[in-house]
Amino acid sequence: MENYSDYYYKVIEKYKIFHKNGIKNLPGESTFLGYSLTKWIVKIKEIIKINNANSIVDFGCGKAFLYSNKFKIGDNEFKNLSDFWGIENIFLYDPGVEKFSTYPNKRFDGIICTDVIEHIPEKDVMNFIDELFKLSNKFIFFVIATIPASKYFDDGKNIHLCLKTQSDWNEIFLDLKKKYPNINQYVYFND
Repeated sequence: MENYSDYYYKVIEKYKIFHKNGIKNLPGESTFLGYSLTKWIVKIKEIIKINNANSIVDFGCGKAFLYSNKFKIGDNEFKNLSDFWGIENIFLYDPGVEKFSTYPNKRFDGIICTDVIEHIPEKDVMNFIDELFKLSNKFIFFVIATIPASKYFDDGKNIHLCLKTQSDWNEIFLDLKKKYPNINQYVYFND
């Protein structure tokens, strides 16, 4: 994890404070729980199966609520996401959460990164995405917001620091497909 701007590391420090103290009338224990993953878990299960993946990293997992709690889909109850996905080798990473702040030190079959990329400073985003591709053996799954967030930093900046159109992102990932032709890409947008 090198070659990032000073501001990139300042943003991480801001997220550590959000996780501890909360943001926008939410207490710290309820901030960035990792719920944005919820609507994608069935799609990710399909992608894991298609790619015959045995290991994944949730990069920017927040407090990783779904990885340690029961949930139901229809009439079926699951112990956690590992149970639902049928995969045991899951590495959780989020630099804003102390217990998940150890950076992955090897490659994994899949990288999941939901609602994270837009939080990266514009000047660091390409390096950040490139690092995620380097961590993957088989696939990347990104969900990217293309509109401002409802939350702000204490300096008044919107927490979505890198906003691009779907078309702009599609061009970026087309170029990355040339650079990483053996990594399957699954890119979705939250508008």
